[in-house]
Amino acid sequence: MIFFQKLLQYKNLIHGVLERKDGPVNPFSVPKTEENILKALEKIGYKNFSEENLIFAEQVHGNKVYFCPPKIGGYIKLGVDGLISETTGQILVIKTADCLPILIYDPKRKRIGAIHAGKKGLIKGIIENAIATFETDPASLIIGIGPHIRSCCYDLKEDAEELKNNPQIRRYISKRNQKIYLDLTKIAIDKLLKLGVKKENIEDCKICTFCEAQRFYSCRKRLENPEIYKKEGVRMPCFGSFIGLIL
Repeated sequence: MIFFQKLLQYKNLIHGVLERKDGPVNPFSVPKTEENILKALEKIGYKNFSEENLIFAEQVHGNKVYFCPPKIGGYIKLGVDGLISETTGQILVIKTADCLPILIYDPKRKRIGAIHAGKKGLIKGIIENAIATFETDPASLIIGIGPHIRSCCYDLKEDAEELKNNPQIRRYISKRNQKIYLDLTKIAIDKLLKLGVKKENIEDCKICTFCEAQRFYSCRKRLENPEIYKKEGVRMPCFGSFIGLIL
């Protein structure tokens, strides 16, 4: 499991990004999803949580963000790619296998967020909607960007020409070895900075899931090598990223 130093400084906050060795996370296809998250919480000293504390987003590659009301848990919010909470005890969980998991904390308003940001979501404005939902000064936000596929490995395929003509995206595209590559990391960071998040408050783990496919799950690597995650015995394995407020 990995952590963000900028988030670790807050004692009322717990967070983490699971590795492959911590077990797969996907509430739709992995029977032990909740168990794997709870075991991760136990590893960092929290044994008093149950499935009722966990909240998942369905993740549909859109731009909708859900503000979790009190007294919900053990719950999958359908049709959204982002979760925000200010309720102690709610653990927000995002599953990814190449897209960006983004964890957010607002120390001013004591609010947390977990965002799934893929190529489609970034274009549609998932980051902009998430920051707006916090209803705070973006300069106060602390951001952790987890493992995802990087510009070293993310070559575009069927929609390369379309994206090359997209004024929002084309400056993040490069060409190497007759392939077109996209820099999701820079798109996300540039959006955060433009919205007013301070550069020093953004921590990027700098891990590429495709390069580190034995350590983290990668959808692209699985398509290239269907046998790589065979021992997991589940469809579409992902790793989980979580964040929660505690007393």
